[in-house]
Amino acid sequence: DISQMTDELRAWGEKAKKRGVIRYFGFSTHKNMAKNLSAAAKMEGIDGILVTYNFRVMQEPVFQEAIEACHQKGIGLTAMKTQGLGIKNFLPGVKLGTEADKNLIDHFLASGFTAGQAKIKVVLEDKRVSSVAVGCKTLAQLTENVAAVIDQSKLPQEDKKVLVKYARQRCSGYCAGCGDICEAALPDMPYISDVMRALMYYNSYGDREMAKETFAQIPPDVRDRLLSVDYSDAEKRCPQGMAIGKLMIEAVSKLA
Repeated sequence: DISQMTDELRAWGEKAKKRGVIRYFGFSTHKNMAKNLSAAAKMEGIDGILVTYNFRVMQEPVFQEAIEACHQKGIGLTAMKTQGLGIKNFLPGVKLGTEADKNLIDHFLASGFTAGQAKIKVVLEDKRVSSVAVGCKTLAQLTENVAAVIDQSKLPQEDKKVLVKYARQRCSGYCAGCGDICEAALPDMPYISDVMRALMYYNSYGDREMAKETFAQIPPDVRDRLLSVDYSDAEKRCPQGMAIGKLMIEAVSKLA
């Protein structure tokens, strides 16, 4: 939470830079990102932020306002989670997901890109983004990602519309990290988006170790109550229309 960025912490950052211990000072954020970015733009001493930014969240006006505020402040933005895989997705080379997934892949292959390359390019075309951090677990992935960056051609407007359409079709499978919304509905369960992120690591990244490590960081008493909470109020408020209750059951079965 941005409240953790205290005057004392920022003063430490300034001293560390003057001593040459670090070059830049900032933070990463997976949750309530628009709120954190907007607040950071009003602070002094923040040089860079690592933030989720992809074809999905860039459709949100409030998020765009926060990105612009940081840009105007001169804060360097590094985009992560650029693939926007979601909670329920397919692992490349293992299985296809929905018909929408197949259509997305087929469209970009016909255009000369993979869907993954298109997702990187649409983020890098936003000049307010300094860099992207993309996971590369194989040489093939690395080669594919580098090729997307080296290629200087711009994504046609039609391709961008395809990504927007896909984001809308698959919104119910993507947690946008707006934890303030579900936490306001369930103040006694402030870790819903964290559970979602752990489940995403498991289902979409195929990284079971990171998924379980992330889940284990949630306080034990909260984990013990995950199956006894009524999530209906949170589901009603969720902008993505996620089936939160069912996903909590899945998370416990896979990560506990």
